[in-house]
Amino acid sequence: MKKFIPVMIIGLIISMAVSSYFNRVESALSDNVLRLHVIANSDSDFDQQLKLKVRDKILQRSDSIFSKKSDISEAKKNIKDNLEEIEKIARSEVAANGCDYPVKVTFGKSDFPTKAYGNVTLPAGTYEALKVEIGEAKGKNWWCVMFPPLCFVDASSPEMSAEAMAMLKDNLSEDEYALITNSENKNVEIKFKAYEIWQSGKNKVKLLMK
Repeated sequence: MKKFIPVMIIGLIISMAVSSYFNRVESALSDNVLRLHVIANSDSDFDQQLKLKVRDKILQRSDSIFSKKSDISEAKKNIKDNLEEIEKIARSEVAANGCDYPVKVTFGKSDFPTKAYGNVTLPAGTYEALKVEIGEAKGKNWWCVMFPPLCFVDASSPEMSAEAMAMLKDNLSEDEYALITNSENKNVEIKFKAYEIWQSGKNKVKLLMK
């Protein structure tokens, strides 16, 4: 048993170091990106399609909300200043599709899982997000990065635009950018998923110990 103690200690030190590193990356990213979170009324085909139509209208509006020279502070201010306008756009699209669902638009912190966007992967974590809740908001949700602008109206597009990638790079450190860019780190999504699972397990242990 004694011979296993040093191995356990080394393993614990490595786990703590890995956790600390990913926590720093997650924190840096959450401080430099804003996400869009659209939640459908239900999982019916109609409600899911409506969700995407609302998403498209909001993304079209975001072109004028974020200037090419926006930084993260200005982007947050622009979203807050335009919350009523964004909600109006969402309500108008819902009405245009023959529905009277209420729409709630808020800006604040939300939890997100690990997610790949073309050639960029972001780790699970708490990010500031523009949240759009349609009707009862009990359906599957859709999310993306609103700033830097990594969202697509055409969600099938396989790669980020050069302009969006340049803005992302300007807002992150060199190491952070390299870590989340799949072209430079092929195993990044696997690493982030492993970290996500590890964090989930750690949180469950904490709950059991309360």
